[in-house]
Amino acid sequence: MNRRYQAVIFDLDGVIVSTDHYHFQAWSELARQEGIAFNEQINHRLRGVSRMESLEIILEKASKRYTPVEKLELAERKNE
Repeated sequence: MNRRYQAVIFDLDGVIVSTDHYHFQAWSELARQEGIAFNEQINHRLRGVSRMESLEIILEKASKRYTPVEKLELAERKNE
């Protein structure tokens, strides 16, 4: 039998592996370096949103304002 697939759905995170803890650690470290409070409650708000949206949520607690360039740098630092 020769079948041609039109599409394949692949869901890695949360199905095959869970990376939640690693993201929590990375965001926690970034927040600590920036002097921003970060906890499990804030982390829960990050589920299902993009890295930049997650960063915006975290920066709600920041005492300073970040430029768009600084935000991009922070987002990159999170994944280092």
